[in-house]
Amino acid sequence: MRIALFTNLIAYALVVGQPLAYIVFLGKAQRALSAPAYIELRQRINAVMNRRVPVVYLGAIAAGLVLLALSLRSRDWTVLVTAAVALLCLLLDLVLMMRENVPINGVMDRWSTTSYPEDWEHYRTRWFAVFRSRQVLLLVGFSSVLAGAVFR
Repeated sequence: MRIALFTNLIAYALVVGQPLAYIVFLGKAQRALSAPAYIELRQRINAVMNRRVPVVYLGAIAAGLVLLALSLRSRDWTVLVTAAVALLCLLLDLVLMMRENVPINGVMDRWSTTSYPEDWEHYRTRWFAVFRSRQVLLLVGFSSVLAGAVFR
């Protein structure tokens, strides 16, 4: 159980790292960029994220499922509840990402630094609005699995 908790914490930390970085510095920095700078940065981030995020999320989901199964088997109700909350938050985040942020990323990936719509800021604002909801979900989920590890 301790290894499963540790693995779940590490996997979740990899997922929650990006939202935390946006809270601390990336969000404000990106909002201050000009259109060409923002587009280039977003496209470079997307290229890396498209390769790595699926692996990180699959690992976190797998770790969450293992922790859920082990806590159910051992009747560790504190860990079961906190792991379930964490997994639910992770899955809801994934749904929001796929339904909202990924399509916006796809639109922005088709722009160039010299050819983009006049309302480009609308896309950035919408992306950040959805991402704020995802940040809340991931912080609640990470806090939940952390609480399960500490208070079990």
